[in-house]
Amino acid sequence: MNKFRIIKSYISQYTNPLELNTGDTVNLVEEEKEEKWKGWIWAESKTNSGWIPVQILEISADKKSGIVKEYFTAKELNAEEGDYIEKIKSLNGWAWSKNLRTGDEGWIPDEITGK
Repeated sequence: MNKFRIIKSYISQYTNPLELNTGDTVNLVEEEKEEKWKGWIWAESKTNSGWIPVQILEISADKKSGIVKEYFTAKELNAEEGDYIEKIKSLNGWAWSKNLRTGDEGWIPDEITGK
């Protein structure tokens, strides 16, 4: 198990996270410029917007839209300092993780996870 201790509490910044299904089309707005989170792009669906990893997109030639290649939710994980999480999937400075105290799953920044 990839078990890590949270070294700084984290609270989700988005109360209504973007959720996409395979085959959905999104408009692409801008790529993340901060080096530690490169690989995320702001995308707009018909109903919502949020950051998504470029790895799950088939991007159009003009780079203005993309087709989603796999289910994705931008749900972030709330965690308190001292909680332990299990990292399930890491992408671009973030990890889809499970909080072992609460059982909740979501994305959390790698920078706040220790060993």
